[in-house]
Amino acid sequence: MKRKLFLGTFLALLLFQGTSFAAPYDQYTSTGRDTFWSLAQRAGVRASDLQAINPLVDPKNIWKGLLINLPNGHKPMPGLIPASEVSRRTYTVRSQDTFWTISKKFGINFSYLIQANPKINDKHNIQPGLVINIPTVPPSISPTANWETKANYIIGLAKDQFDVPYVWGDTTPWVGLDCSSLTQYVFGKIGVNLPRTSNWQFQYGTPVAKDQLRKGDLVFFKEHGSSIITHVGIYMGNDQMINADTGPKDGVQIEYIFGDDYYKACYAGARRFIK
Repeated sequence: MKRKLFLGTFLALLLFQGTSFAAPYDQYTSTGRDTFWSLAQRAGVRASDLQAINPLVDPKNIWKGLLINLPNGHKPMPGLIPASEVSRRTYTVRSQDTFWTISKKFGINFSYLIQANPKINDKHNIQPGLVINIPTVPPSISPTANWETKANYIIGLAKDQFDVPYVWGDTTPWVGLDCSSLTQYVFGKIGVNLPRTSNWQFQYGTPVAKDQLRKGDLVFFKEHGSSIITHVGIYMGNDQMINADTGPKDGVQIEYIFGDDYYKACYAGARRFIK
């Protein structure tokens, strides 16, 4: 868990029958000199709208590298990660659709599509307008695949969990995950059995210097002055990681490492599990 949360805040959610999904927004990389007001002026949006879709961001503590959601219709500006890169793939059910026809439409294993939508109670009667998860990667890959294929696969698996809520102690894909259950889940799909907690995961694997990081490595952090590891993410390249976190939004998301003042200060090392 990254930061202390504000009580009484709400998540910007779009609600659908039987499930819910965080609304996808373009994300802006803070320079460390931004305020909601100054950013709203540059983006051509209202500061109140910025605050509404960033309920976990402290307006008095917007540090360098923090990713901030931008309302739809904002002006073009540098430092953006488009919404298409920070949200999972979904599909809005149409008349006559069934899980079977949707699985055929997207070329997805039927049972895997069912697994990806555990919150939908009646799998045999999905109504038009319902939004369902569509996995972007297959349920498994060859155990003899090379390291890069495996790295791309676990990153794809993690991206399929975008916006799944952070729930400390939960281990349920598509429903609730914490940082180490996310890494345990995706690595388990390639036959790497990680311990349950981030601190124990740090005890295994091959140590990696930060200038030798490659995608698929696990990156670890000691937060809030802790003497032990408290957080873990999956390195994606370009100084970015995907992780389950509580800020600047809640759930599985992309964040910077050394370009983020917070994570740069508490970085503790990396481990390689993919050979």
